[in-house]
Amino acid sequence: MLLWTTLKIALSSLAMNKLRSILTMLGVIIGVGAVIAMLSLGNAFGQYIRTQVGKTGTDVLYIRAGQFQHGPMSLVQTLTPDDASAILEHTSAKAVTPLVAGNAGTVKAGNKSSATTTVMGVAPSLTQISNIEIQDGGRMFTDDELRRQARVAVIGPKTSRDLFGDLDPVGRTIRIADLPFRIIGQTVELGGQMGQDPDDRVLVPFTTAMTQIPPRRDYIQVAIVGAYNESQLTALTDEIKQLLRRRHHLAADQQDDFSIMNVAEAMRTLSAVTMGLTLFLGTVASISLVVGGIGIMNIMLATVAERTREIGIRKAIGAKDRDILRQFLIEALVITLGGGLLGLLLGWGVMSLTIVVVSKFLALSAQLQWWVVAMAIGISTFVGLVSGLYPAFRASRLDPVEALRYE
Repeated sequence: MLLWTTLKIALSSLAMNKLRSILTMLGVIIGVGAVIAMLSLGNAFGQYIRTQVGKTGTDVLYIRAGQFQHGPMSLVQTLTPDDASAILEHTSAKAVTPLVAGNAGTVKAGNKSSATTTVMGVAPSLTQISNIEIQDGGRMFTDDELRRQARVAVIGPKTSRDLFGDLDPVGRTIRIADLPFRIIGQTVELGGQMGQDPDDRVLVPFTTAMTQIPPRRDYIQVAIVGAYNESQLTALTDEIKQLLRRRHHLAADQQDDFSIMNVAEAMRTLSAVTMGLTLFLGTVASISLVVGGIGIMNIMLATVAERTREIGIRKAIGAKDRDILRQFLIEALVITLGGGLLGLLLGWGVMSLTIVVVSKFLALSAQLQWWVVAMAIGISTFVGLVSGLYPAFRASRLDPVEALRYE
């Protein structure tokens, strides 16, 4: 029997039982849709994490005062500006900037204010370490302004819009902790990040932040260290650890009073966790595919029983076992492939709707990738073959004489 003829017979058989065929497809549609949605969303979140971490650069180390489990870092006073200077002088670091986050309260400009803006004290070298760029017409503060503890500021684009609308903020004045600061630059927009928004902040010299913005202090919370390349980070971490232990006079049996975070390693760890969670969710979602496959096998077995006499007639007029086997396999494949394609559309729709909702908080985006389409088709084909093989084999082995006598 020709393949095309077999396909037409299979399609006409399914068309005769439309409702049953649709209900049988439903398990595959839901299963494939769930798998595709979970994998696509997991991939979108993974890409988002890589993009956000990449905005600060991956060849960066963050040195924090105290250990991460010791509570708020603002309460730890074990890191100083001299430590940051020593790291730059005595290690292979490319650049270092202290980081001081001030509790400045509301940032004001005229009769407008922004209570969400973060005020950060940094060094001019921050532009060498991170991906921060200054828009044309402005500049970063200088080392001389850092030494003089000048009241100058570089603001983010969101802060600028909140306080000045569409006006150019450069040259204007804002008030931080009721002190006037002259705006000398505006950063290029980076887009929302996890946690702190890099476009809604004010950068000031860290010396000014330490001495003039409450709470005044003689220590820093973080030192950001830039390396020349990512491969240098492990060796640079060891150099910094040994240097700081000497400077802080820590005995061999004493725990570090600082923490070093390798951004590249953190990024790899986050990617691995995201991938593991995605695969786990995809595996859980695939359980519905197993249920759908069992449903298809059950329906196909019932179909074989219903069409026993038809099988006997076809065998009596010359149909071979392989023709009967192929016919029932094709019917199972049509159901699963059709369900797989509809499931692909369902999964993509669910993912797109989820991203539309989540994008109000996170800048997620996703595209339909070739491996997602291949997976939908592959899973559907596999389920069809597995669930249809036994019923098809059983149909092909029917004795034509017994089948003709079946009522």
